[in-house]
Amino acid sequence: MVKQRPAAALAPLASIYRNLDDIVLASTPLRADADRDGLSRFGDDLWDMNPGVFQARAYCKMNMLDFSTIGCPVEQLTAKEYIFASLNVRAGDRYGRLRPSSARNALQQLQRFMGYVRERHGRFDTALIDQETIDDYRVMLLATTSGGRRSFARYLKPIVELRRFAAYLTCGGLAFTPWGGRTIYRVAGCNGPKPGENRTPRIPEPVIGALLHWSLKYIELYSVDIFSARAELTTLQAKRAARPHLRPRTDVLARVNAWLDERRRSGRGVPVWENPNRTGVAPALSRATPLRGEVINLRLITFQIDVNMQSVQENSKAYDLIRQAAIELGVERGGMDTPISIDPDTGRPWRGRFDAHSLVEEEVNLQTAAYILCAYLSGMRDGEVQAMRPGAVARSCSADGMIERLAVRSTVFKDRGTRGEAAEWITIAPVDRAVAIAERLAAHHRRHRGEDELWLVLNGHNETSGHGIPHIVAQINRLRATIDQRYGKPDEPVFPLVEGHPWSFTTLQFRRTLAWYIANRPFGVVAGKIQYKHASVAMFDGYAGSSASGFRQEVERERALGQLDDIVEHYEAHLRSKRLAGPAALRLTQEYDRVGRELGPFPGRIVDKGRIKAMLAHLARTLHVGHLTDCFFDPATALCLDKRNMGQRVDPLLSQCAPDRCPNSCVTMRHLPVWEASIAETDVLLRSKRLSCVQREALRRDNELKRKLIAPLKSGDAE
Repeated sequence: MVKQRPAAALAPLASIYRNLDDIVLASTPLRADADRDGLSRFGDDLWDMNPGVFQARAYCKMNMLDFSTIGCPVEQLTAKEYIFASLNVRAGDRYGRLRPSSARNALQQLQRFMGYVRERHGRFDTALIDQETIDDYRVMLLATTSGGRRSFARYLKPIVELRRFAAYLTCGGLAFTPWGGRTIYRVAGCNGPKPGENRTPRIPEPVIGALLHWSLKYIELYSVDIFSARAELTTLQAKRAARPHLRPRTDVLARVNAWLDERRRSGRGVPVWENPNRTGVAPALSRATPLRGEVINLRLITFQIDVNMQSVQENSKAYDLIRQAAIELGVERGGMDTPISIDPDTGRPWRGRFDAHSLVEEEVNLQTAAYILCAYLSGMRDGEVQAMRPGAVARSCSADGMIERLAVRSTVFKDRGTRGEAAEWITIAPVDRAVAIAERLAAHHRRHRGEDELWLVLNGHNETSGHGIPHIVAQINRLRATIDQRYGKPDEPVFPLVEGHPWSFTTLQFRRTLAWYIANRPFGVVAGKIQYKHASVAMFDGYAGSSASGFRQEVERERALGQLDDIVEHYEAHLRSKRLAGPAALRLTQEYDRVGRELGPFPGRIVDKGRIKAMLAHLARTLHVGHLTDCFFDPATALCLDKRNMGQRVDPLLSQCAPDRCPNSCVTMRHLPVWEASIAETDVLLRSKRLSCVQREALRRDNELKRKLIAPLKSGDAE
């Protein structure tokens, strides 16, 4: 039996600093559609942060703070005053106010610390908290929480804030300075609030290639069927709405018989739900039938024969006819009339026919594919993608009128305050198509909700818990799982496994991966048709990376990191006795030998990659990875430059590269397949009888130069 606390102990405490009518978001910019008369007050137990949340994805029920769940009056009052002060008090230039979208997390972190103090001391009382208490809390967090040091530092923030807001807390804050005034980042073991290197994992090339391939399929092929099925279902629903009354029993029987005759002529079975478990209806064909466990889609059937469902349910003869026909004709999963397109890769329909549930599922998959293309091929952050509005794509022409530019308009929120800042992202055609698809999907649901959004939660009831797609990460991983289940095999999934497990996508990975490939593999091709060079030219052409999103700067950071990774890869290949070719091969081999001698394989000495990177940094700064060769760029000797731009450029003109003659050129085993393919293609041309003697001689000499260039890579010593 649970011991009840005295009623007096449960009585709420009054704040000596706040009035019950104080507006919680008094210092926060508010949305244009916010109801200013209905703003939350300090005395309320439920605080609504949504009026101060501008990012669409964050505008939802998760921004409701419920203080009624805190049973202890001291903890409840402390939590209220703590969050109120965080939102409204600015103690010096060093500290900013808490954003309304972060208030829920701040409250959860505070409650976690208050709960620890209560368990340790029997009650929450700031007078009982000392340095030993917070040191033990830190040790407990290290042992029980996952994530990096930066995430860990955020868990310690309430401790520092209880000291900073002591003057605004009725029950008092901390009376001492935690950890002697050291920052929580130092206490957590990291250097500062901004890391030097992006720790977000980069999506492996085979994985992102597969994701883009299937996303493009949804946009370019599958979307046609999905929209056709939606139009069919909308027509059937409108027809039913125009005739809601019951039909006579004889008319119902006649219509059922006519519908069954048409099914027999067309060779189609009786519609059943694609996923019976989602219907909540008991199986209709479970006893003594070969169609065990199927659920007849009576809803669709009544739509197709234009009768009210109740008319069939109350007509036992009509229902028995349908049930017997299912045994006679068999069943058809889905059952809608929209034909399914043939997938050119398999030669078969890409899925079975739709029903109302599977149609919504495929609409969500289509929306997810559109989001993936927008996020990955534009370099936008999740909040920037979800802040897009209908009509976000704008078209303009270059100064000479020859190039059409596509720009996505949205809002940057990072480091731009609560309201954000309007910005444009130059992008490529697949993003334009993806936005158009997202607009068509949203248009149907907006009609029922009276909203003006581009990204909405799609479901069969036209309901949503808020703006944007708060669970987009789950949707992306669900799309990956669906494709693996539908098109893959148990031992051969569509998406390659990484270290034995399916890749877990997050939205942060898209921007980091795109920046890395643009910086380090600009000629890489993904999804069979998109080249990173095309994306980078579109993004930076005419804007010089001046977008407020800072994507150009992120690309430059990834280039520097990629150059270091690539130079280490060069060095490790040298240690494995893999040869180099090209004019720069001898110079690089000598440099790698020098580094190897300095590192020295002494017993018990561990050489980490950080030390190797430091010793090879001078080479990494000049390395530019190419399709035919790697360039260790030196403008003084580069053959791709002329005297006019020799002192002006800091990177090579790879389109004018002479890899067989330039002193900066180094050809590796990674480039060998491209050179061999070029030689083979030239050999095919040489067999043509239409070539003139001059052309034939030029091609022959060209092939001789190519073979001579790659000869060191094909020698017996090369692996």
